[in-house]
This record gives sequence, C-alpha cells and structure tokens, in this order.
Amino acid sequence: MKKILMTVAALMLAAGAAQAKWWIFGKGGGEIGLRYLTVNGASADEAGAKMTLYRETLGADGLVRVQGRAQTGRNKVGSVRVSLDDKATWQDAKVADNGTFEYLFKPEEGKKYFLLVEVTDTAGKTNKVDETRKELELSGEKIQAAIRAALDAMFAAYMKEQLQPFMAHVGGDFAGDRLLLERAVKKDFDSLTGINIRYTLNNIAAGAGGRVFVSITYNRFVVVNKTGASNTDNGSTEFVFTLDEGRPLLYSMKQPLMFGLSDADNVATGSVLGGGGEALVLDDGGNLGAGYTQVTVSDTDGIFSYDMDTQTSDASPTFTGCGGTYSGQLTFNLGNPSIYSAVGQAVNEIPGKNISTVTSADVQAVTDNCPNNNNAGKTYGIKSGGSLYAVEVVSISGSGPYSVTFKFRKF
Repeated sequence: MKKILMTVAALMLAAGAAQAKWWIFGKGGGEIGLRYLTVNGASADEAGAKMTLYRETLGADGLVRVQGRAQTGRNKVGSVRVSLDDKATWQDAKVADNGTFEYLFKPEEGKKYFLLVEVTDTAGKTNKVDETRKELELSGEKIQAAIRAALDAMFAAYMKEQLQPFMAHVGGDFAGDRLLLERAVKKDFDSLTGINIRYTLNNIAAGAGGRVFVSITYNRFVVVNKTGASNTDNGSTEFVFTLDEGRPLLYSMKQPLMFGLSDADNVATGSVLGGGGEALVLDDGGNLGAGYTQVTVSDTDGIFSYDMDTQTSDASPTFTGCGGTYSGQLTFNLGNPSIYSAVGQAVNEIPGKNISTVTSADVQAVTDNCPNNNNAGKTYGIKSGGSLYAVEVVSISGSGPYSVTFKFRKF
C-alpha cells in the first residue's frame, strides 16, 4: 500500500487513524493555521480533545513546552498567542522567522488548562482559533517505569532477533497491520545483524482512548548481512501505546521506524513532524538505505513552493524568479518547467544519480540556484542553511491544473 497522497505523503494514514484535523498540517497555501502542534513533544492532533501530562516527565524545571509551526499563506506570521484559560487571557509565544514558535508554562497538579493557539498574519487575519482547543491536565500518576519497561523489552528482543518475545509487546489493535509488522520484523532479522540501539525517553503524554504518546531520541548501529557493510543513524521518533490493565502494548509507530524497516509503508503511521532522523528502509533485496518520501502535488497555475521539513506546500508563494522564494526550500514552476531555490539557498541538478544513489557529498557541492529543465527523471541537490536535501522528479502532467510527483530525502 503506497501512501502517495496530495501534499502530505506518509501522513494521511496517521491522520485518518487518529482523526487528525487538517488545520494542524495546513490545507493549502492560502489558509492561516498550524502546520503542526506538539505539547511536550507529543503530537497534539493525535491525542484528541484532552491530554494528560505526567509530572515525572516534565524535567527539573517542571515546564510544559507548547511548540509548533504557523502557516500564513502569502503573508508572513505577525504573531502567535497562547491562551491557557479558554481565551480569558492571552500570552505571546516566541516566534522565529520561519513560523516555528514555542511557549512555556509551569502547570499545577490537578488543575485543568484549556489551551488555544491564535496565529495572526501581517495583514491582520487569524486562524480558526476554536479548532486548536485542547484540555490539558497534569497528573502525579507514575507511568514512566511501565513505558520504559515495555520499550526496554521490545528493544532487547529486537536486538537479540527474538520474534515472538518482541511481538508479545504489540497490541492486537496495532494501527498498521500486526501480521505485516511481524513479517517485516522477521525480514529485518534475515537482512540485518549486530543490531544495537540505544534510546533516551523524552516525553510521555496520555490522550483519548487511553493511548499513551511517547517520544524518544535514539542512536542505532546495524550490519547488512548481504554486504557486511555497517550503518549508523540517530534522530528522534514517536510511539503510541495502549494500556491493557496497566500493561503498555504497542499501538503505532512513526518514521523514522525502529522496527519493521522492510515494510515501512504498511508499518509506519506517519512521520515525525518538525524534526526526526533519516528514515532507514530495507528494500526487497535486503539492502539498507535511507528512506525517502514520495509526494504528489496538484496546483492550478503550476507555481508552488514546498517545505520538506513540515511536508507542506504553499500554493501562492512570494516568488520573483531565481532565489526569490520566501517559503519552503524549493519552488516548482511546472509551466516553464523550472525548479528554483529559496532566498539564500542553492539548488542544482545532480546528473546520473537518483534519490537512492545521491550522496551528501553530491549535495554539498551544489552552488547554483537556478537550474532549468525540470523534467521527470532528474535529481536535484538542495542546500538550505545547514541542511542538505535530494529531490527526484518522478512525473509532471497537466497544463492547468498541473500535477507533479517527486521524491525527497534529507541527509
């Protein structure tokens, strides 16, 4: 099952399973809203109308971190405000130029907070504030030990290549497909050896239906049986558990995947937004490589920008040609056809390479910002600040509306 979806590849399955609202991810370039919203690292859209936070996971400062990214279409973000008392009072969040924001507060145990987020653009227009409403409550309940024990057991079984002990910690209601996960993990064991994963538990929050949302950072080492080559990666990812008489059972996982690398399309329910590591995948031949995201975007005039970090497009970007885009990392002009970089960035074709074979060194060598002939089959490297990306154009069709399918990965 290929998750090639309009604008947000690899995210809609997660949104469907969790009944996410599209304002979180952005409907289109002209709408004002939130591309994503997290509360202490947990995806707020998936948690439902209520979230329970745990004091033992807040850290020494005891603070709750509300973070996200605002989108405002063709205008810039003017301000982001946060209310914790159902709009009775408002406080300004700290906002960066790219729309990412953060607001910190120190909660009291047992007190309910009614969170709303207001985004205002430079023209004075605001988002649908009521759609961001979420009830937060701090609990003194001890849950960290149970979650840590479940993660420890799963990682231990996976590293020892013990299939049934691993599957014993997967719930019968696994949101992907439990049987496909079992097959994918078995293929991981057939293809990899010397698996070593170390993780740090970051945040835990509870949402609707008794589900527990868990965020970790990790360092991973594996050896590919077929070639003997080793591979290491690190990043952050998320799990969701359900509690069965207090025992956590795995409900879902996001990309980057820790388990089931050989069938990410059917195992993962979405990708970590606003961060995360490079997703590793196993192909049908047992070869390990960095994963990529495939996206199909349709646009009336064929000129749109795309943000590969948040996996959102802007249908009406500020655009003046070479190096003149002010949103995302690249802009397509499908009627030309051309591909352009944003301000202060560089993009150029990398001949003879595809999304799987292009290297970070190839992208690091990119210097131009205006290659033309954006044809299917071409691969481009993009330098954006300190980040490197590869983009492969799969197909272009139409003449208004236009449609383009492309793959991308981040190094």
